[in-house]
Amino acid sequence: MKEAKTVDHSSNAPDVAEGKCPVDHTAPTPQAVIPSTALPVVELSRIRQVLGIWARPEKFFSESRAKYGHRFRVTIIPGIRIHVVSAPQDVKEMFLAPRDKVHTGSSNGPIEKWTGQNGLAFLEEEAHLERRRAVMPSFRGSALKRVERAVYDLANETVASWPRDEAVSVHPYAHRYTTLVIMEVLFGEHRPSRQDEMLELVMKMLTFNSRTSSMTMFHRLPAWRMAMLKAMRPNGINTFLKQREQLHKMVDQAIDERIKSGAPGDDLLGVMLSITNKDGSSPTRIEMRDEIMTQFLAGTETTASAICWALEFLTRNPDALDKLIAEIDEGASDKYLDAVVHEVLRLGSPILQIVPRAIVKPIVIGGVQYQPGDRLWASAYLLNRDADTYSQPEEFQPERWFGTKPGSHTWIPFGGGHTRCLGDRIAFTELKATLTAIFTTCVVERADPKPEPAHSRIVVNIPKNGSRVIFRRRKVNAELATN
Repeated sequence: MKEAKTVDHSSNAPDVAEGKCPVDHTAPTPQAVIPSTALPVVELSRIRQVLGIWARPEKFFSESRAKYGHRFRVTIIPGIRIHVVSAPQDVKEMFLAPRDKVHTGSSNGPIEKWTGQNGLAFLEEEAHLERRRAVMPSFRGSALKRVERAVYDLANETVASWPRDEAVSVHPYAHRYTTLVIMEVLFGEHRPSRQDEMLELVMKMLTFNSRTSSMTMFHRLPAWRMAMLKAMRPNGINTFLKQREQLHKMVDQAIDERIKSGAPGDDLLGVMLSITNKDGSSPTRIEMRDEIMTQFLAGTETTASAICWALEFLTRNPDALDKLIAEIDEGASDKYLDAVVHEVLRLGSPILQIVPRAIVKPIVIGGVQYQPGDRLWASAYLLNRDADTYSQPEEFQPERWFGTKPGSHTWIPFGGGHTRCLGDRIAFTELKATLTAIFTTCVVERADPKPEPAHSRIVVNIPKNGSRVIFRRRKVNAELATN
């Protein structure tokens, strides 16, 4: 007979005497990791991919996901491996990735012609964190309250000036409104002496963003090639560069005026002038200018797009519009208005594909091993329409937000992680203020019953025709409009 094995009941042995299994079955099953090179690649030619993303982005991304799944690679830029991701877990892990492994600044090349390279959009790791903390007061606290008051006043004034009884594209009017708001964010009560000229010049420059040439990184080309492009006047590049030079001079003058006045403030310029970095230095003139230029672009294009999408969806969904108008007229609650804004930003995210994340150190995300040189391009369009997260995802249903807060990795119109949009609260308020002003005073009719598809405008997407509608005076509500 074999001798029975002795069980070691010492403190270092598994506690099997108490009936506990020595194997931890609660531990997660090791996940199989695949290299990013194993992910499917969109089979279309490069030019067809570029044109698809520019002209018909909704169709391109929907069809690609249906064919390739939640992860696929596009080959729109030679030599750069760009992986589109749209699974919530992938997006969550990307947002939570360490700052030293995933960068965003190097992916902002298309907007560098506007922003320069010295603003928050291009900083990484500790430098990004320090700058973000430093400028945060101009988007929160007392500054936010001041801007919110201005937002409602500007909404009432600008909507009242919009054309009536004729079909118009809303986008240029909405864009002017959002630019007026960003002037409040940038300068507060200490306005530059040339603010009117500055506003008009910014508006002219912003029209360049509708050209396909706005997506090219011509600013990085050799001088001889740049000279050739500038000579081709129809592309608008020469005009844009001349206007940018003028605007830089105006911004520099605004900085000089503020320094000379010594006036403090919680506006962005005032906050930047008060910053002392950890090393004792202050932001340079170029850094201040680049942050201001960034806001002229990022702080206006996105919200103008969202206003257009709001009108696009509401005029196609009369039941939702009737409920919204009833709540606005009653004036007792913003519940339905808040839900409408959440739903607009879900279905009509201004940025369909958020800024790509460049992998700078090897990292595993969603069971995929990504290497330096890879870029992750999270799709807000696909994620916000994920049928596993949203029932009837293509339907405009504001009620879905009653009692529900948007998830940080399932609703990403403002991006996420440590680069989430600083002006998200201001943008949300702008949408609420604009919709309130419009539907208090106007009856809005579609100029064309057919839905407007998305169309690229530099890094944002707008309804192809800028949301063409007709504003009729709402005479029955004239008293409400003046109260």
